[in-house]
Amino acid sequence: MAAGRPLTGGVSPGGKSEDGVCLVWGAFGFIGQHLTRHLLDAGVHVRVLCRSKPDLVVPDWAEQVEIFSFDSISSFEGAVRRALDGAAVVYAFAGSSGAVLSNRKPLESLTDNCEVQLRFLAACAELKSVPHVVFPSSRLVYGPTGKMVVSEEHLPNPQSMYAVHKVCVEQYLEVASYQGHITYTICRITNPYGYDPSANGGSYKILNYFVSNALAGKPITLFGDGSQLRDFIHISDVVERLAACRHAAARNQVLNIATGVSRTLREAAETICDITGAGLEFEPWPADYLAVESGDFVCSVNKADITLGPHTPKGLRTGLEETVETYRRAGAGALSTSLKRNNTARHNYVVR
Repeated sequence: MAAGRPLTGGVSPGGKSEDGVCLVWGAFGFIGQHLTRHLLDAGVHVRVLCRSKPDLVVPDWAEQVEIFSFDSISSFEGAVRRALDGAAVVYAFAGSSGAVLSNRKPLESLTDNCEVQLRFLAACAELKSVPHVVFPSSRLVYGPTGKMVVSEEHLPNPQSMYAVHKVCVEQYLEVASYQGHITYTICRITNPYGYDPSANGGSYKILNYFVSNALAGKPITLFGDGSQLRDFIHISDVVERLAACRHAAARNQVLNIATGVSRTLREAAETICDITGAGLEFEPWPADYLAVESGDFVCSVNKADITLGPHTPKGLRTGLEETVETYRRAGAGALSTSLKRNNTARHNYVVR
């Protein structure tokens, strides 16, 4: 990725296509950066809505998009109205991540993940058009499920404030759709991984954290024995599914975004060790992490395959080899930033 340029605020003009306007709110995060590049490569006219920060450096695709920025809640309302004008699809990625952190700071999680979505939906209600909103929810809304294969019909049973707030936003979207203000697709994403050009959101990208430690010459540490099952999905598969959600078949649907194949966390860690030569260590569970640990998770992707079309995801080893190689190519700077971000949350693999 090129160094980019500082974001100074206002609007930056970008390219257009005949596919309609897609607004990516939260485009500078892990999933947002990859999705924006994917949409641009497909010839889509992309707009970006983001908070203006003095140290924020935007990616190399910045000149190809329209950027609408804000620096406070009061300026957010004007920026979101301008960004929504004429937008056919909105990817509403803004928010904070982390099950443990949300329990430690529930009011901050509520503000970051719920209040801002209500303000966004209030702006949608004033539009003459009806935008389609794609929302990245989480597999954590299901709570503990054991080895049961979980479909979208499984009732939510959240075990953290983060998951509770995801369920809240899902319900907000359903109400707004019932009122005729929007249509929606709710994407319950499992455990994404892959190179992160933003180096943000480290609290939920456990495999990225493992790769960063391994490439820095540090051992990979697991809580417990690492036997819990997870459905790890490479970021390229995530964004391909999210991009497909802008089409009519996905309207007012709840979809699991996953591979449909679960592996133990220990197997994933051992694969990274095999690729990088890192060591593997084990620690007892910290109490606050154990409190939100959801146990095994096995996911059905039948509905997503029917709705979006069949998809063959990357195998775990292939995806991890690509991730390691991309971090190596990105160099020490990207790795150092990733480790600095991720170490603030330790190895929190209970999220998403």
